[in-house]
Parts: sequence; C-alpha cells; structure tokens
Amino acid sequence: MNKKLVISSAIVASLVLPFSVLAFAAPPLPGAVNLTTAIGNILDAILIFLWAVAVAVVIIAFVFAGFKFVTAQGDAGKIKEARDAVIWGAVGTAVILLAWSITVSIRNIIGV
Repeated sequence: MNKKLVISSAIVASLVLPFSVLAFAAPPLPGAVNLTTAIGNILDAILIFLWAVAVAVVIIAFVFAGFKFVTAQGDAGKIKEARDAVIWGAVGTAVILLAWSITVSIRNIIGV
C-alpha cells in the first residue's frame, strides 16, 4: 500500500509541478523590447493604411457607378451595368467591413 502511495504521489507531482512553474510571471528585463507591443504597433500602422485605401476604393467605386448611371441616357443595358456596379460596390463594402471586424475581433481575443 505504501508503494502505491509513493508512486501515485510522484505521478501527481510530476503532472502538477509544471503548472506551478508556468504560472510564474517574470518581470520584464530592463531595456528589453516588448515584442507584443512592437508587433501591435506595426499591425496598427498597416491596418490604418489598408483602411484608408479601402475607403478610397469604395468611394471611387460608387462615384464610378454614379457616373455610369448619369451617362446611361436611358439605355437599358447601360443602366443594368450601372446597377450591377452599385450592387458590387455594396458587396465590396460589406466584405471590407466584415474583414475589418474579423481582424479587430481576433486582435482583441489574442490581446495584440
């Protein structure tokens, strides 16, 4: 009975001790660069730039669709092309907003 107690205690200790070691949060070293913050800053810069480009593309797409409506002059085929351009512009806007929200959600979840 004593031998089973020693073996089971050793097994439990070998399974539990790594968790206590991993629970220790060491303070940052002086002068060390926080890699998470650096990566977060780089991602912020890239996403802000991409957001500006996406907004510009959406504006250009809707101006182009409006121009197609104005120049259609009652032609059913051209009006259909202009309507399709508006629809695809709206779809593109929805995709951009969805991609942006997924990116922000993932960054919030992982804490970057």
